[in-house]
Amino acid sequence: MIRALLLTVMLCCTFSHASTGNSAVVWMKNGDRLTGTITQQDKDVVFLNLPYSGQVQLPRTQIERIEQQKLLAVAPAVVVVEPDTEAVVIKNQPVRHYSVDLTAGKKRSSSRSDNLGFKTAFEQRDDNLRLTFDAKYDYETSNSLKKTHKYLLNPGADYFFQPQLFWRNKIDYSQDFVTSEYKNIDLSSGLGYSFYDTKELRVELIALAGLKRTYFKESAGLELFVGDRQSLDFRHIQLEWDLRYLWPGSSFELFNEGSYLKPVNQPVSFIKFKQDVNLSTGLSYYLTERIRLSFSVDFDWSDIDVILPQQLKISADSRDLHQKLSIGAKF
Repeated sequence: MIRALLLTVMLCCTFSHASTGNSAVVWMKNGDRLTGTITQQDKDVVFLNLPYSGQVQLPRTQIERIEQQKLLAVAPAVVVVEPDTEAVVIKNQPVRHYSVDLTAGKKRSSSRSDNLGFKTAFEQRDDNLRLTFDAKYDYETSNSLKKTHKYLLNPGADYFFQPQLFWRNKIDYSQDFVTSEYKNIDLSSGLGYSFYDTKELRVELIALAGLKRTYFKESAGLELFVGDRQSLDFRHIQLEWDLRYLWPGSSFELFNEGSYLKPVNQPVSFIKFKQDVNLSTGLSYYLTERIRLSFSVDFDWSDIDVILPQQLKISADSRDLHQKLSIGAKF
């Protein structure tokens, strides 16, 4: 009887909060801005339910001001009765996001070429865990000849110690069917900080350390540099960033994401890996709440030197600039 009564009360409270919760922007005295749903408040504390971090308690002494927004529904909840107890627990359901993009564009490097691509992204956020999976496929031709044919898979997991501080583990796997460097596997882990993570704004920085292994084809002709080995390993440090901003009152979203990688050891004496930069920046326009058009500029730079006898250096840099127009959907 007590269990049934508690369950009824909690269900009523859940629907009451869903209908009366106020969406607000809370400005803190330290400069932070938090966007969420106010579930409860009194003269001393404000309970704010954040979209990705769950409920937090904010002392009023640390709040500068609160800006009310239009009413939003609270995220769905699951009511669970703990076995062998009279306790009733309400758990927020995980928040999931999907996106799919089909790209077409031109690539400007030493020659002009056409590019077709497919990109998808998945993200699921629970109270303390965020799971991600990105996949990308590129097919490129130059003067009717196949120049690029590759795919990339990037699964990852972020564990949040605090609402803004998390630890990231991820795998970057790429397969290229054209170049001699046909496969890359990168395992990395590190600390990240989420300055903002709302529907309107995301600002995140992640510092990583890891191990990368590159595989070469047997017919690549690199025996002079790598001997009998068909793969090279090197350790590295890496900085990643993810910046997204939905322009207020409009359908435009700016984005900038990328990484900077620096090796900490050199696998062979004849080849010096200096740095690697990957950058994607652009603008999306939402035709509807789900469908978007995007224009992006992608820049990839691998800074490599080949060391010849008498310390002579030959640059083996690889620099590519991609301009892409895509249509996609976000759920």
